[in-house]
Amino acid sequence: PHLSLFIITIIPAATHLLMPPIPQADTSATGGIYDVNESGIQFRHTPSLPTPANGDEYLKRFKSGFKFNVLERPSKNELVFEIIGVDVSFANALRRIMIAEIPTMALENVYMWNNSGLIHDEVLSHRLGLVPLNVDPRLFDEYGHDVDENGDAAFTDRNTIVFKLHVVCGKNEADDERLQKKRNSEFKAEGMVSGYDVEEAQKKKTEKGGDTKIGDDDDEMKEEVEEPSVMNLSVADRAAADAAASNLNKSSTPIDTPHRPFTRHVYTRDLLWCPQGDQLAKFPLHSSGAGHVGGGIRPLHEDILLAKLRPGQVIELEAHAKKGIGKDHAKWSPVATASYRLMPSIELVKPIYDELAEELVNWMEPGVFKLEETDDVDHRVKAVVVNPYACTMSRNFMRNPALKESIKMSRIPNHFIFSVESVGMMEPAVIVAEALKVLKNKAINLSGLTDEAEAMN
Repeated sequence: PHLSLFIITIIPAATHLLMPPIPQADTSATGGIYDVNESGIQFRHTPSLPTPANGDEYLKRFKSGFKFNVLERPSKNELVFEIIGVDVSFANALRRIMIAEIPTMALENVYMWNNSGLIHDEVLSHRLGLVPLNVDPRLFDEYGHDVDENGDAAFTDRNTIVFKLHVVCGKNEADDERLQKKRNSEFKAEGMVSGYDVEEAQKKKTEKGGDTKIGDDDDEMKEEVEEPSVMNLSVADRAAADAAASNLNKSSTPIDTPHRPFTRHVYTRDLLWCPQGDQLAKFPLHSSGAGHVGGGIRPLHEDILLAKLRPGQVIELEAHAKKGIGKDHAKWSPVATASYRLMPSIELVKPIYDELAEELVNWMEPGVFKLEETDDVDHRVKAVVVNPYACTMSRNFMRNPALKESIKMSRIPNHFIFSVESVGMMEPAVIVAEALKVLKNKAINLSGLTDEAEAMN
């Protein structure tokens, strides 16, 4: 029981901090600290607290020292948070669960009816599987949950998403556009939805005065990140992010080489969603969606290149998406990356003044220190620690003998800074919450197994 309570206490303990206070390492709770030197790190043992007498004492000690703080959200799909007062095994378990055990929806079964293009069937199927889908997986059941009259697993609208792809390359650009318009009208009459239909539906809603527009969430997020960055994001990083965001909804135009046959580029916008059962009512085309495109059930990005065709070549297939986890295949992983690092602890053992302080602040460790005026008549300014979160452990200051003797750098063993970047179908905060639920269930299962083992003995 204490093991499951250990996980349950985490969820309501999260707080948001604009600029957290400088943490102080409590070596009694960790039994030591990692000292950073020129050659690497070394664990220095210190007197630690006695081992808890029982589970109640351990849980009480855990509650008193545990903290969960949201540090920063650089973009809609990124989250930076810290966990204080846990062991490295807990932090690594949470990281691995976010990568490999959070269910998502991805294309799994591909039925290839016709493929006369250059790309092989298995390669095209693999590319389709890696296309992220803009749908909340929590709204679907796992395959095998529903069965038919014989007791076998059945595909239903509650566990399967159906897509079709039927593309024919015309003789030239004009002929290809004519064929595309004809196919789109036929597909629309059959109730299938392409990326072009979603774009048309969203435009109509905007014209009627709807407040849902492509990119609204990103604009709001830009306003939020104007506050000071805890992680000291550089100007270059922000400029690169702004440039990527400005091109997010722009369709790339293929470059045609003169005097060569026409090439038809097949994008994810050509995938046709075939609503099953009441899926169209649950996921209407005018919905904002979880990702940047939104509307119905669509690929998260409509401009992913799938294949290239020459005149007369055809791709016709049907693909079924189902629920899975990254442990089975990376296409089901909800995160692009989920990592953590130990919290740096920086202490000035000697004061640093004037030119040496300016060198440290501007060149050695940007964002970690700042200059302050000093009352000392012999000096102008001094360096003070202002944001250890921005420290990258570069240890550049150790090249200067004077700075090396003045600064003591270490890492706190029970203080973890997590960086989570979502693929887009789920927001990073949701992924963290789902990972904690999975970890909680694991703890409950383990507690049940230990109780059964004790009962057998």
